[in-house]
Amino acid sequence: MSVEAPAANERCARCGGPFHCGANAPEPCACTGLKLDAATLARLRQQYAGCLCLPCLAAEHAAAESAAQPPASRAASPGRCGAA
Repeated sequence: MSVEAPAANERCARCGGPFHCGANAPEPCACTGLKLDAATLARLRQQYAGCLCLPCLAAEHAAAESAAQPPASRAASPGRCGAA
């Protein structure tokens, strides 16, 4: 038994690739599995006019997550020049 992926019905506003947007489908859309913070959602809505494919949404989510991480302490880097 094989399950076919739904036919592409949209073009991603970020990469231009075809994808199936399930926003109006009876079952939940795949993008509902990603939890984007309010600031990221606001930025995406301002930057793009349409939906993004799941790989692009995942990339935006990962970028937002890494931007939210505090930078590594530079003092903890071994072998730095000028160390006593």
